[in-house]
Amino acid sequence: MAIISKLREVTALSLISACTLCNAATVHLAGDTVDFYYDNAQPGMSAYGPLSAIGNSIFAQSVNLSADASNGSSVSTNALGSITIVAHSGYSFDSMQVAQFGDYSLNGAGASINVSGTLSVEDSTNSTTSSSNTLTISGLGINDSQTHEWQATAGFDLSSTMWNSVSSIELSLDTLLSASTVANGEFAFTASKYVGGGMVTIETSVVPVPAAVWLFGSGLLGLAGVARRSDKSKS
Repeated sequence: MAIISKLREVTALSLISACTLCNAATVHLAGDTVDFYYDNAQPGMSAYGPLSAIGNSIFAQSVNLSADASNGSSVSTNALGSITIVAHSGYSFDSMQVAQFGDYSLNGAGASINVSGTLSVEDSTNSTTSSSNTLTISGLGINDSQTHEWQATAGFDLSSTMWNSVSSIELSLDTLLSASTVANGEFAFTASKYVGGGMVTIETSVVPVPAAVWLFGSGLLGLAGVARRSDKSKS
């Protein structure tokens, strides 16, 4: 009976794993000189919303990333989403900029909201090549019961030596929204509306071609060889 019970347990776990795999799907979005890939089953992706790409920018309109508190309550919401960005052959990464936009409303002396986040990037094939930046937040602090906008930004310079041979990167955005009130009649609300207006903008540049390869492709290398052979024949 113990063996049968164990088999049932293993079968159940296998079915759960299979179901999880069935629900996960890798979405591909084509940019001008990069391709974007992400797993749409990530919990964070459902919070950030569906993604779309224009040029080398990727956009998301948030649908379920907010914090709403009233009458002495406190609420926090966190979302972590990741995408893979692959440079086309012949291109390398130069830089990356991310902007996130949201709104908020405060009423009451004890009402407050907070927006924070971290943007991380790493080499898809070598996690030791990585970097992270804290989002810079602006626009918070007005408590007048009206709706106001906040903005969060971060970016990376990917043209340094450590990124020279990297053609595929993992980009992760971790956002934390919180709202808090201390008394009845107070309210605090904030929500992410867009990731980059919402955008992740990737700048790339053409990988320099070695001089010898350029000469060969242009035919000049062959002419130089003929000239050298011709000179030898004269001697």
